[in-house]
Amino acid sequence: MNHFKQAQLKKITGAALGALALMSATPAMAAVIDFESIAPSIYGGTDTLSEAGYTMTVIDTPTSGPAGTGLAGAVGTGDDPYQCAVAACPTGNASNFYMGVNDGSLKVARGDNAAFQVSSIDYAFLAPVGGLPSFSYGQLTLVGTRADGGTISAAYDFPLLDASGSSPFRTTALTAFGNIGLSSLVISSCLFDGAGGCYSPLAGAENQAQFAFDNLNLNAVAPVPEPETYAMLGLGLGLVGLLSRRRAKAATHAAATIHA
Repeated sequence: MNHFKQAQLKKITGAALGALALMSATPAMAAVIDFESIAPSIYGGTDTLSEAGYTMTVIDTPTSGPAGTGLAGAVGTGDDPYQCAVAACPTGNASNFYMGVNDGSLKVARGDNAAFQVSSIDYAFLAPVGGLPSFSYGQLTLVGTRADGGTISAAYDFPLLDASGSSPFRTTALTAFGNIGLSSLVISSCLFDGAGGCYSPLAGAENQAQFAFDNLNLNAVAPVPEPETYAMLGLGLGLVGLLSRRRAKAATHAAATIHA
């Protein structure tokens, strides 16, 4: 086999081995959004935050629409006793966390637009004022846009407020989302209307659907190889097998010549 053919075969073999490595790679890469790399601050609609390879876009109240720029979020820290002058900050978390305020939402997506999965979250109700009775006032709502089209949603009741009128953080597994690959996830909240409904905004209680969350656990989904990748793998391995057989025949012929 001349040098040109050997070089071409090496290229094809390398591509085939690369395809094999791709298909045997880890199917998902774990990440957690915990806001520890983001300093406490306030955010208006359309502002963005980034952490762990994900981009988070703040969304103003539904009344203002996606172009609204009003105050809709903040990153706070549980070790600051002065950050909630009027609202009742959640308890049970001494680290940084995100607060959705004034009926605002937060959209989460991969910075590289790859699909991802969600597995668990810590969340709480951000009571608009302190001293409220011990009830569950609404729900955390999650709406995911599937990478293959369509949406999937889930809602989780807020914990009961404690004796001081603050909500403790609660950890929940996001089993409703299973292993579904998402292109984005919108996190928001709603308030119970006392008649079985949950709304944001709630008539008569506008700007009071508020939430806090932390430790959103996610997995970036590895891309599925294209059909051409499998074709290249088959071609490359086929040529490797052909080369092996030719070498074996050559070795047998050489041995027969020596013994003749």
